[in-house]
Amino acid sequence: MDLYEELVDGPGYAVCSIENMQLFKKLRDSFLDKINITTESEKNIDEVRSAMVKMSHAEINRTRINLLANANLSDMMIDSCPSLIEALCGKELFIQRRPHIIFNVPGKEHVRIWNHYEMISGISPFSYVLWAPLHDLEDDGGAYLIDQKASLEVMKKEEADGLVNGPTVLNMMEKQKPARLKFGQAVVFNPFVLHGNVPFNSKFARIACNIRFQSYHKPLLQKNSDYLKYYRLH
Repeated sequence: MDLYEELVDGPGYAVCSIENMQLFKKLRDSFLDKINITTESEKNIDEVRSAMVKMSHAEINRTRINLLANANLSDMMIDSCPSLIEALCGKELFIQRRPHIIFNVPGKEHVRIWNHYEMISGISPFSYVLWAPLHDLEDDGGAYLIDQKASLEVMKKEEADGLVNGPTVLNMMEKQKPARLKFGQAVVFNPFVLHGNVPFNSKFARIACNIRFQSYHKPLLQKNSDYLKYYRLH
């Protein structure tokens, strides 16, 4: 089964390798350069992850705002996996203007990302998500994904019950085990796959980057040019 079949007819997601590690490391270095965190030694990803565990919600939010100044992270992430993206969508794309840099801080007091699927936020059904950690994932701080067949069954049940994120979805969260990935691995998934994260214990926060993309020749949904931009693979 090739990648397209895995994402459309199979589980709806696949683990893949970053193709251009030199560029992806440059993306991580750019993130480290822009993030406003002081460390005791030379700033590296684990120093930043450790510092984030002690930060307040307000400090984390200010960090997110600081990262908005880095306008080329989307291009760098797309160009880190050009063959994968071209195989799914061709060379002409709509891509997210700014990727999401996601911080998952350990401890039950921190917000979990509920089971959700991308379509609920107005993303086109022809879009995909590329999700990659900026370090090795050696604990449960990563993201879990639920097989497409199971995800669609839950959505149909919720539609019949007139619910969104009802008990069926919320109860599924307690049984999930997030994937453990190495730096240089990524997950690509379609917009119908339920996914989220769970509380975890660690000395380090999890930092990941994700971006949504689709073919330029496919229709958009609610998320359009305010959220996406035209991009052509080199």
